[in-house]
Amino acid sequence: MFVLKLIAFAALLTLPVMLPKTALAQTVPAPGAALAALADAARAGGSTAKQALETAVSTGLPDTLPTSLLSTLPVDSATLPANIGVLVVPKPYLATPTRDPQQDILFPKIAYLYVPFSRSNAAPLRLFCRVHYVSPDDALLAARMARLLALAHDTLVLRTGQTNWGGDAPFDAWLMRSGKAGGEQWQRSLYFYDLDAPRSSIEWIREIVHEYSHLALPAIGGYKDPEYWANGYLGERLIVRWLQRRPDGPALVTKLWGDFSGAPNFDRLLIAPALALYQKFGPSPRWLARTDAEGMRYLIGQALTLDDREGAPALAAAFALLPREARAADFADAVAQAAAHYGSTRRLLPVAHAKPRTKPLTQ
Repeated sequence: MFVLKLIAFAALLTLPVMLPKTALAQTVPAPGAALAALADAARAGGSTAKQALETAVSTGLPDTLPTSLLSTLPVDSATLPANIGVLVVPKPYLATPTRDPQQDILFPKIAYLYVPFSRSNAAPLRLFCRVHYVSPDDALLAARMARLLALAHDTLVLRTGQTNWGGDAPFDAWLMRSGKAGGEQWQRSLYFYDLDAPRSSIEWIREIVHEYSHLALPAIGGYKDPEYWANGYLGERLIVRWLQRRPDGPALVTKLWGDFSGAPNFDRLLIAPALALYQKFGPSPRWLARTDAEGMRYLIGQALTLDDREGAPALAAAFALLPREARAADFADAVAQAAAHYGSTRRLLPVAHAKPRTKPLTQ
């Protein structure tokens, strides 16, 4: 029975990508405890137990995984520097078919990225994201992307003291060979299209961090251009800048992703103009009301200014005050409260926009 299941999974890899949904069994990953029991049985010997373990891993790894279990599973794993996460990839001979939720395309291969619940090396791991890909040729990009996402997450936590504002549930990234080059966030899925389209390394970093920021940062929207939500553009500016300012940041980017030499151009083209725009006009209800690309740039400049003047904890405090779906005026009110709480003597917002606190700032 177990052999038949493995043959069925392997056969799926030879079928066309657009399979009917019924072609894949609706299976649920084995919980960590069940997977540990299978691993123990496999260690005790017997081909049936080994096949059962391989089938469980093919079905999917659980959301929580003890570090001690990794060496017993048919996976390749690598602990990332600074204990920011563990990359886990099922052995190449295992079929791991998954369908994306938006376009119903079959992805035969997967890489998992786990992060520790704490900084202790002995801590259990929680699933952070899954990166799905079609071709073994994309395995390196999938691994690099997973590592960069882990670094972006770790940097966000280190700078702000907060985990994702969008929640800690695992998300999925889908590497698409078709479509127009670029990225897209849909629910808790990130899509990256036309992998072969020419991109510089810093553009890849910007694109990956941008889509991640839609999940990680609060939703501030209402814009008509360049897109409705500002958290993608805001997050890419903040996190790439924080990576540069982190003492081990540039070295970690180079080790986990690759070339980071484009960072100065990133600053010149995307950071400096936003800061200059806010510095030029200062607190302005008229600019807060703008919904075009310049209005979004003004909002980003305001956030970068708060980060410069009071630090990332103040920015995190402002984020914590926002409603679930915020607008620029909501962010302005939150920034005013955060700046006052952190002792700023320079107004970041017009007094007319400051409202009574709806949530207390943590003392």
